[in-house]
Amino acid sequence: MLEFKLIRGMDGYLAAKPLRKAIFTEELGLRVDRDEWDQMAWHIVGYDHGEVIGCARMYPVGEGVFQIGRVSVKKEYRNAYVGDTIMRALEDKVVSLCGYKTVVSAQKNAVGFYEKEGYTKVGEEYPEQNCLHQRLEKDLTKPHRRCQCHT
Repeated sequence: MLEFKLIRGMDGYLAAKPLRKAIFTEELGLRVDRDEWDQMAWHIVGYDHGEVIGCARMYPVGEGVFQIGRVSVKKEYRNAYVGDTIMRALEDKVVSLCGYKTVVSAQKNAVGFYEKEGYTKVGEEYPEQNCLHQRLEKDLTKPHRRCQCHT
């Protein structure tokens, strides 16, 4: 049974940490450690029968603007809508907090996923941790009028 939990702060980081390490460090060979955002971020953690299968985090970067990052899905669960569910849950949380925009910094090979989620490229590609990244944004006010802030 799939279950997704939104957890704020270090408890969320600790729940997501093993999968983040497996994906970013072991699979992708990147160095992604805990940072100052983990303490204040909302973390989403997806479980299948108690096993962590997906996670991500989001935090405010401006008035009504939230950064989504550290999106990780276990290999066996990719193309099974786990990533879609994670993104929708975080975007819904942003709207509930009266946010109107989300931004991501995606590795070049993940840009297609975010474009399918409704994100658009902003600016040029840029190097980060020895690979190319692209900034993408999504305006949450157009398709979603679920918050009084957006009426």
